[in-house]
Amino acid sequence: MGRWTLLPSWVSAALLLALAALPAALAANSSGRWWGIVNVASSTNLLTDSKSLQLVLEPSLQLLSRKQRRLIRQNPGILHSVSGGLQSAVRECKWQFRNRRWNCPTAPGPHLFGKIVNRGCRETAFIFAITSAGVTHSVARSCSEGSIESCTCDYRRRGPGGPDWHWGGCSDNIDFGRLFGREFVDSGEKGRDLRFLMNLHNNEAGRTTVFSEMRQECKCHGMSGSCTVRTCWMRLPTLRAVGDVLRDRFDGASRVLYGNRGNNRASRAELLRLEPEDPAHKPPSPHDLVYFEKSPNFCTYSGRLGTAGTAGRACNSSSPALDGCELLCCGRGHRTRTQRVTERCNCTFHWCCHVSCRNCTHTRVLHECL
Repeated sequence: MGRWTLLPSWVSAALLLALAALPAALAANSSGRWWGIVNVASSTNLLTDSKSLQLVLEPSLQLLSRKQRRLIRQNPGILHSVSGGLQSAVRECKWQFRNRRWNCPTAPGPHLFGKIVNRGCRETAFIFAITSAGVTHSVARSCSEGSIESCTCDYRRRGPGGPDWHWGGCSDNIDFGRLFGREFVDSGEKGRDLRFLMNLHNNEAGRTTVFSEMRQECKCHGMSGSCTVRTCWMRLPTLRAVGDVLRDRFDGASRVLYGNRGNNRASRAELLRLEPEDPAHKPPSPHDLVYFEKSPNFCTYSGRLGTAGTAGRACNSSSPALDGCELLCCGRGHRTRTQRVTERCNCTFHWCCHVSCRNCTHTRVLHECL
């Protein structure tokens, strides 16, 4: 069937993540053609490879569902935004977990995060939340930048605001970003089981975090730089700020199960809700991440579970935290080696116009898990 294949319906995030590799895959294809992509000129959803060939999404692209293809066609220019949002989400996931046993590993191909997305653990919850947040964040920002034909800045906040400021400027269109994200990301979820509810909840938690972290930004106006009046608008948080919040919610995620009303008169829709596994805990809020099964320990390689283990990982011998050799190496110990590194140093700017540097060599001590 070729490189691009349909992904399992149980995980919309994994389906979407294949898009993150789309530009690179297109650039690697010298013929200018791939599954569902043709080399034709069009004003909608253009992707450009390294040879500046214009590549446009066809309705036959097999990565996406029918609804997702329709949404792409209805919103010219949005394909770049979705792809960029997913790539940013992958980078953020790797940053947030760089010092943990599970460090958000990825692999080439459509199954970007591997078998972990087929589980119901905390790590799965974070993957769904951050990828959903990445799409929402990127689309909302692209609207205000004028990159998508079907949306623009959010101009609803106009006029009076406070005694020395008023609404104006170009607010990021978070409402369009959330709506598109909900329609596009959630459309890959099928079924009515616990995994379905978990995935939808974590998708929404990612979008809600982007919305709740928005902040007011202002610009001063007045004579000689005075700030007699300010024009203010709403600005998206950085994806790093969103990732920080979601990582904290990962640590405090709620273990859930199906809700049970205890009678036979409840409708199926009423039964489709999540409740905490421990009755003493309060139900998860829309901001919380949820999971229903225990995580693997991620200490050792397992082909069945899809875990790479921590052997060979760099650790901090002096840290008692998660990045320390004791915890990261799971008690197996670590080895220490030295490495000579040559770097540019003592750089000087000369008028005009060049910089001269020396080469400095120093010894770096590395610690690696056994």
